[in-house]
Amino acid sequence: MVLPEVIRVDKTKCQHCLACIRVCPVKLCNVVEVDGISVNSDLCIGCGECIRACAEKGHFARYGVDDFPEFQKDLAAGVAIGVLVAPAAAVNYHPWFPQLLTALRRLGVRYVFDVSFGAEITTYLYKKALDAGIKTPVIAQPCPAVVSYIETYHTDLVPYLAPTHSPSLDAAIWLKNQQEFRELKLAFLGPCLAKRREFHDPNTGGVIAYNVTFKSLTDYLEQQGIQLEQLEPSSFDTPEAERAVGYSQPGGLTDTFKRFGMKVRKADFPRVEGPREIYGKYLPELKEDIRCGRVPVLVDILNCTHGCNGGPAVSHTFSQYQMDLIMDDRKAEQIEKHQTLIKSDPQDVFQDFYRGLEATESRYLRRYSDKSFNRYLRSPSPEEEETIWQLMHKPTPEEQGINCASCGYGNCRDMMLAIYNDLNPVESCKYYLLKENERNLSQVQDLASEIEEQRDEIAAWNEVLEKTVAARTIALRNLLNNAGQGFLSFGPDLIMREEYSNECVRIFGGQIAGLKFDELIFPKDQEQRDFIESLFFEIFNHRDQQLREIYLPLLPTEVLINSKYINVEYKIIEDSGIEGAEVCMVILSDVTENRLLESQVEQERNLLKMVVKVIVNRIDFIQNIKDYQRFCTSGLPSILEESTTMEEKLAAIFRQVHTFKGNFSQLNMGIVVEHLHQLETEMTNFKNERGFNVDQQELKQLFNELELESWLQEDLAYLEQVLGPTLFTQEDELVISKIKLMEIEKRIETLLPPSECKLLIPELRRLRYKPLAELFNSFPDYVNRLADRFDKPVYPVMVAAEPIQIDPDSYKNVIKALVHVFRNAVDHGLENADERLEQGKEEYGRVSITISSNERYIIVGISDDGRGIDASAVRTKALAQGLLPEEQLLAASDEEIIQLVFVDGFSTKETVTDISGRGVGLAALKHEVTKLGGYPRVETVLGEGTTVYLYLPLENEDVWTLPVSDLLVPLLETTQGFLSEQIGLEVEPVDQTAIVRQNSLELNRKTALLAIRGAIECYFVLSVDDEVLRLMVRNYLMDDLQPGEEEEYMQDILGESANTILGNSVKYFPGLEELLIIDSPVALATEEALMRYKEAQIWSCQLQTSAGRFSLGLVVPPGTVGGRLVE
Repeated sequence: MVLPEVIRVDKTKCQHCLACIRVCPVKLCNVVEVDGISVNSDLCIGCGECIRACAEKGHFARYGVDDFPEFQKDLAAGVAIGVLVAPAAAVNYHPWFPQLLTALRRLGVRYVFDVSFGAEITTYLYKKALDAGIKTPVIAQPCPAVVSYIETYHTDLVPYLAPTHSPSLDAAIWLKNQQEFRELKLAFLGPCLAKRREFHDPNTGGVIAYNVTFKSLTDYLEQQGIQLEQLEPSSFDTPEAERAVGYSQPGGLTDTFKRFGMKVRKADFPRVEGPREIYGKYLPELKEDIRCGRVPVLVDILNCTHGCNGGPAVSHTFSQYQMDLIMDDRKAEQIEKHQTLIKSDPQDVFQDFYRGLEATESRYLRRYSDKSFNRYLRSPSPEEEETIWQLMHKPTPEEQGINCASCGYGNCRDMMLAIYNDLNPVESCKYYLLKENERNLSQVQDLASEIEEQRDEIAAWNEVLEKTVAARTIALRNLLNNAGQGFLSFGPDLIMREEYSNECVRIFGGQIAGLKFDELIFPKDQEQRDFIESLFFEIFNHRDQQLREIYLPLLPTEVLINSKYINVEYKIIEDSGIEGAEVCMVILSDVTENRLLESQVEQERNLLKMVVKVIVNRIDFIQNIKDYQRFCTSGLPSILEESTTMEEKLAAIFRQVHTFKGNFSQLNMGIVVEHLHQLETEMTNFKNERGFNVDQQELKQLFNELELESWLQEDLAYLEQVLGPTLFTQEDELVISKIKLMEIEKRIETLLPPSECKLLIPELRRLRYKPLAELFNSFPDYVNRLADRFDKPVYPVMVAAEPIQIDPDSYKNVIKALVHVFRNAVDHGLENADERLEQGKEEYGRVSITISSNERYIIVGISDDGRGIDASAVRTKALAQGLLPEEQLLAASDEEIIQLVFVDGFSTKETVTDISGRGVGLAALKHEVTKLGGYPRVETVLGEGTTVYLYLPLENEDVWTLPVSDLLVPLLETTQGFLSEQIGLEVEPVDQTAIVRQNSLELNRKTALLAIRGAIECYFVLSVDDEVLRLMVRNYLMDDLQPGEEEEYMQDILGESANTILGNSVKYFPGLEELLIIDSPVALATEEALMRYKEAQIWSCQLQTSAGRFSLGLVVPPGTVGGRLVE
């Protein structure tokens, strides 16, 4: 059974103070967890003591749960509800108790009833039970917390619980017997949380639907701004009680009994209140009194210390005296009110009413349940118990009886049981923490002693080591001379000591004793010598190791001495000759051969990069070669012969040379680029030295002395060495054999790091690729010839293919095997003309090919609109051939059965022709597809046609990806700097600009497009508002323009700006700077100009400047190969 929740915990406020356990009468309903102490509702009696204790601590982690949300919701929905008001309301809402009844009606309550009237019924039924000789003691049960406690923890007292309901339920049952109130839903308004348990108990029949607490109602009234003192008073809708209005006060039951004229001895009608008194003392003593046979008559028992007037859900702050005074006045008022209605005996007040109860008396009987099964505590075995006592550091009976109660349980044994049942961790035991601290302290003391002993031992070892080091110094000096390295040392004055290895003599070219270290390694650089001297000053004068770790890495680690590359390593060690002093030992290693080899390898790497650049950009390469040769043979002489000034001639030549240098630089042709750079320097010096007062002959002589065309030969010679002597076998075409490409690929893998291989090798492999659709070129003709042979008219084969690039060698066997699919389509699939016409089809059959892809596969589909495959015929033939167990074949779906056409040797055709029927063709196809890691699948509709699908894996091993942010973030940062520093525009920070994936380009007024080619193929798009571009023209480039002249230059300036932004950003693209070529900008004025990119992938960013929008983006057209941009 899961009992309704009445107390809830906000674990974020719980401080693990254990106060809740300390005051809880049952303890075991509290579960101590890491994040707080939770409540087990099946074991909680709902007394509310823990809520008081938590509030007194100022934690407010615990609070009550009632039915107010449901009550409020149903009121809003128009449900007819009557409210039973507890007697304690007279205290809680004093002096505005009559106005409370008005407030309830304003909230939508139909009727308001007095629970005190129910108490009159309860008292009468108690008296009748006693008069009938009921077994005593009778334990009164107005308090549901007491009832829950007895039902769960003292079930032997259940027979003594009063046989009638509580006053609230007795009043509710009476109301339900009245015709006018029968359809009402009833709510109880009171100070008690445990009432929720009572009303939802199956034994009470659900007569009351809601338990609403004073606290919830008061909070709601304050929230709604309803002030009781501003309302008119009103009264109950049922008869009012007499002295039973004091039922909520300790002794209220006894006072009501006195009206019946019974002799009430205090011992026979004891008044018991308060959790400590009830659960810790009175009920255990009552069980002993029952055993002895001397018992009271009726126990007036209330859980709360001041009765219901001080319940856990009240909202007042009255003292006990004030509560008693209010209740005494109310009782006196009600007694006087009823006294005027009777003539003599007080017990006659409700005599007529009581006689009316006799017909329905059975409805007031109360039953109870044994809920002890909720106490699912396990009991430990003696061995387990001993283990827990040891864990708690309480092995002896004396320690097990300490009972300090800091855990909240009151005694150590209950804490031990709680630990065993996982209700509380051992850390909640104060004695355990004390013993743990003692043990930890002892361990720390032992460790301190051990460290002291080890320190003495280390001191002794150091003394022995010092003697050993001194003895071995001589042997070490001899060893150093034979080690192949230079060893030397010096002190704070940097002067060489007498001891150094012979290798130092070879490195420095002579003896070095007495010379300064800084002068030895930098004999001609005073600035470096000063820097080294300052570093060693800091190192020798600071013994702080952290500071030394900062200074030591600043010393030079490789220097050039006498044309030799020398690696330098520094060690600060103790000076064996002076106690407390230090010296720097320097180890010198000659790495000249390594550096020369590394230089050769680096040169080879750069040449390989040039080879790949030339191959990938072969069209640009050939055009640049032709343009340069044309410039050398005719362009340069033509410029020199022009009738222009010397200044104009030099400027024209300089522009051409600078252009060639940039073009060849993009192709990594380093030798010619170096020559052209030197030429630019010579031309600049020539102009600076002579000015423009030189004759034409002098200028011609400058260029005649240069063999410009020969500058290409070294780069071309290396290309021919790698690619073969037939580098240019045809005009305008670079011819490279497949074998050469594979050789280049192996050299790249050997010489270049993996990061560059990842970029370069896919670029080479792309040259071998071709569109997959080209491999299907022969099949349409093949289908036509087969159709002619079988006299079956067909339309031309339709091919719908995505531009998928593949390596033909990888797929050639699959393509060969596809011949079987086309044979089957014509032979088995298509009907002859007469059959097709009879079936209402066109006379001509159709065979089509589709090629598409998804993230994992290339999907090839070959379809015909013929007769389809009969699944029942396939199943029958499979059964006859015994391909699979009969039950498996019969259970398989038609779709699964159709796939048997790929089984080796299986065919539904009865006759074998030279075209088909042997059952091996599709099996051979499946074999080839499976070898590639793919799979085939057939789909068919009987009478409509068949499609064979091949799922071929994409060649992803060669496709490398790059996050689009790796390109757009540098572009954004460069753009922001360009706009703010050079144009003077305020721009939003880049980190607030989102990278957006979109379906189309959002163009502003002016747009430029630049193609990026090489390892990545895409387009850089720059689009700006007119006003932004106008400012760019005026502020950045054309300050002297007159108003209105900007339009003439806008497009040129936009293109140049786009080139500048992209050019300055490329160096920040990760690993791509040397693998990209940027084309000249193309201007775009309208969105229609970009329609050809409507299927492209597009990423864009918007920058808002002080003059308007400035957007940039990257566009990847469909069918692009090579590196792929991803989110």
